[in-house]
Amino acid sequence: MKVNQSGRSMIEMLGVLAIIGVLSVGGIAGYSKAMSKYRTNKVLDQVSMMITNIRTMYAQQQTYGNLDNSVVIDMGLVPEELVVPNLPENAAGKLRNIFGGRVFVGASSLDGAGEIGKVDKNAFIISFYGLTRDACIAMATADWGAGSSSGLLAMHIYSQSKGTTVDPTSIDATLDAVSKYTPGSITQMSAIAVPGDENVKVPLSVDQARLACYCPSKSLCAVSWKYY
Repeated sequence: MKVNQSGRSMIEMLGVLAIIGVLSVGGIAGYSKAMSKYRTNKVLDQVSMMITNIRTMYAQQQTYGNLDNSVVIDMGLVPEELVVPNLPENAAGKLRNIFGGRVFVGASSLDGAGEIGKVDKNAFIISFYGLTRDACIAMATADWGAGSSSGLLAMHIYSQSKGTTVDPTSIDATLDAVSKYTPGSITQMSAIAVPGDENVKVPLSVDQARLACYCPSKSLCAVSWKYY
């Protein structure tokens, strides 16, 4: 009796494994890109929701009073997924975006003038830290409102060293000049955009966003918005 045996050679098996490996790498790369896009879109939606909720809640008020992270959490003005209740911090620090960076909300003066605690607080600032470059560029090139009805005073895009903590009052000082309608400015790793400005307006061009969102390997991007 003759018994016919068939099977795959070692070379054939290696070929199959190589094909599987290539497909796996492609699948992982595609998944990573899709997740990055999802996170970026999520952040854009969260910022838009926060702006709308805060302006709606305070529409009949003359001031944003003591608006801060604690207030927006207590009043439900931020998406629930931003709130991290188990952090060993007070409520003011319990906001994190989908990239793991801090989120800051605070009352501000319209022009940034006045001593701390003595400002009129008729504007507010939202800041998102720890962003990837892709997310930063998407935010910089998004239309946050060019007309006066949008309430947007200025947007600040900048690079932040990993592990550093930004003093929220310094954001107000940085946006002080643009709130007084001086021309916007842009450098590598930083940009201040003003609605209607001739040089750097909202939304930024792709080239301007690419320059402003230049975040080296040891840095992350951050974006702040100032609204009245």
